[in-house]
Amino acid sequence: MKAFLTFFAQAAPDGDADEKTTNAAKDAAGEVETFMNSVGPHFQEGWAWIQANASEFSIALGACIAVFLTLRISRAMIAGFIRRKKKDYYAFNNVAARLISRTSSLFLLVLSVALVAPFFPIVPEGWGAYARTIAIIVGIIQAAAWARELLTAGIVGYAHTHAESSGVLTNAVNLIKTLVAIGVWTIALLMILSNLDIEITALIAGLGVGGIAIGLAAQSLFKDLFSSLAIVFDQPFLRGDFITFDNGEYLGDVERIGMKTTRIRSLSGEEVIISNSQLLDKEIRNYRRMDERRVLFAVGVLYQTPHEKLRRIPELIENAVKSVEKTRFDRSHLKEYADSSISFETVYWVKDREYGVYMETNHEVLLNIHKAFEDEGIDFAFPTRTLHVESFPEAPKDGH
Repeated sequence: MKAFLTFFAQAAPDGDADEKTTNAAKDAAGEVETFMNSVGPHFQEGWAWIQANASEFSIALGACIAVFLTLRISRAMIAGFIRRKKKDYYAFNNVAARLISRTSSLFLLVLSVALVAPFFPIVPEGWGAYARTIAIIVGIIQAAAWARELLTAGIVGYAHTHAESSGVLTNAVNLIKTLVAIGVWTIALLMILSNLDIEITALIAGLGVGGIAIGLAAQSLFKDLFSSLAIVFDQPFLRGDFITFDNGEYLGDVERIGMKTTRIRSLSGEEVIISNSQLLDKEIRNYRRMDERRVLFAVGVLYQTPHEKLRRIPELIENAVKSVEKTRFDRSHLKEYADSSISFETVYWVKDREYGVYMETNHEVLLNIHKAFEDEGIDFAFPTRTLHVESFPEAPKDGH
């Protein structure tokens, strides 16, 4: 290594910039030489120990290889046994199978050495501290891989379980996985540095300050991102739902739920694009969640309508509603004596949430009511005003 770095330093071209490169290479060579000089004696002591205990070390090495192969075979067998292809990807059995199958061979090797060490001399004298440090680092990396898989399976699996339509998580799954991976591996890196006796207080402080700066600079972006996650998990609406918001000013079908915006196709055909944070701040009405649609309307008849016919009007309206499919009659009553009519209020339910079905059903109901009133001789009221004149002025005499 020293000879290679020395050769690299000597081979560098001339010049001011090249002189800096040459000096940097020489410094690196010096650092490597210092490190090798400090580690070299330990390697020599370890090799001497292995030569002195060759037979026992060979037995320990063979036992370690046997345990390692046994663990690898067991890993494959157990993962294959508990995996269920017919179940969901995030089912408990499949998650457990992935955890087992993704246990690294390096971790199994370290585990094999740890199992053999109490019975056979496998770690040379003087190498105990290094072996423990390596084992801890490998264990942290493996624990981070397991934690990442568990957290991803828990969060995304929960959202998949509670999603009512496919494709809702298409845009969110990758973001969730990325955030989980960044968080888990950052913690793992800090733990590894701490076990290597590297001061991480300043690093944590720097990460905190940097995170605050990034958060302030991209505040609106992160607000929309977390709003999209809120839509995914809370699910106030799904793709394909018909919603209204902003006091009914905007309405249409949800076409796409993105990381920053939601796209809605309005009834008039244009695409309405609104940020997720703004959309969640508004009152949203989701018509897909209703199983039936309530219909309320009023009918007014003339004041000259006979009393018996007035009593029959609720029955006539009830028959008119019930004769149409997908309806459920609720009530019909005389509500009030209005300015120009005697008003009856009626309520019934359409057993379908689709707006087109509601309009067609209401159309048939109103036509049936008109036919029933026509057959019974009941006249609909319309705004009228009657003037009562007490007297007329006298006609002028002699044309004056």
